[in-house]
Amino acid sequence: MAFPYGATAQEKVHIAVASSLRAPVDAIIAEFEQQFPNYDVTVAYVASGKLVAQVVHGAPYALLISAEPHYLEALYQRQLIQAKPVLLGFGELVLWHPRQHGDVAALIAAADHVALAQPSHAPYGQAAMGYLREQLAAEHYASKLVYGENVAQAAHRVHVGAAEIGFVALSQIIEMQVPQSDYTRLASAPLLPQAIALTAHAGQHRGAQLLYDFMLADGSQQTLVAYGYAATK
Repeated sequence: MAFPYGATAQEKVHIAVASSLRAPVDAIIAEFEQQFPNYDVTVAYVASGKLVAQVVHGAPYALLISAEPHYLEALYQRQLIQAKPVLLGFGELVLWHPRQHGDVAALIAAADHVALAQPSHAPYGQAAMGYLREQLAAEHYASKLVYGENVAQAAHRVHVGAAEIGFVALSQIIEMQVPQSDYTRLASAPLLPQAIALTAHAGQHRGAQLLYDFMLADGSQQTLVAYGYAATK
């Protein structure tokens, strides 16, 4: 794909991205900066709901990627992004259970603590709560839940042993090279649509438009698929 944009001097591009997308976005940005060295991309990785709150309060991000489109649609209604968000891919919720085996109900029954992202502002946390409510009675899990600010923190709780098991993103599992025996894909959990948008601040930043196009290009889509995301086409 050819990109018509260029730059004559170093330009910083500030973006905010859902924390679940850290691994593929880091890889895509590294490729972007290699191909277009006149641009320097700075990324803030936050929960999708926090991302929106920061933009509403004036954070100068030029590009946003959320793990749930409705957060960006809310910004569009407030005229804080240039156009309706565009789907980037679909994420997958999984249960990470290091060195433990069994079905999901048995794993939760055996655990003292179950980690998940904060459902009030993190799409993976919302998906995890939806899955639990659909699959189990509340008395089997409610007292065991421990929350991370975002899905990255939920994974960290499992990694350091603060929770025996946790609901995380498949992309994190792939990044950490977790053995297949240590996580379970949840067939009944819906995929999470990931969306991208340019903010009102992007109008003065050619690099933001360039990065937006780069994120949607075939090469970046292949990177997302390599990290466990389902493609949009």
